Amino acid sequence: TIREALSELKAWSTTAEVKLLEHEEAGRRTPIVTGWKDLFLELGDKQSLLSSLKDSAFFKAFADQGGVFDTKMAALDVYLHQLNQIQRKWVYLEPIFERGALPSE
Repeated sequence: TIREALSELKAWSTTAEVKLLEHEEAGRRTPIVTGWKDLFLELGDKQSLLSSLKDSAFFKAFADQGGVFDTKMAALDVYLHQLNQIQRKWVYLEPIFERGALPSE
C-alpha cells in the first residue's frame, strides 16, 4: 500500500548510512566516501518507488508527504553527485600538490 511504501521511505531516510574509508596521504588522514555505486542504486530505487506511487489514483491523500520525500531525495541526488565529483578530483590532485606541483611562496 501507499502508506507502507511511505513508511519504508521514512525508515530508509533515518537508517541509511554512508560508508567512509580513511584515506591516508602524506601522513594526513581524510575520510572519503566508498560504495558510491550502491549508494546511487539505493537512492535511485527509492526515487523509482516514489515515482510509481505518484501514478496511483489514491496518492492524492499522501501528496504532501510524498512531495517532501521527492524534494529531499532529488536534492540528495544532486548533492551526492557533486560530492562524488569533488572527492574524485581531490583524490587525484592531492598527491600532485603534495609533491610540490605549485610554486612555493
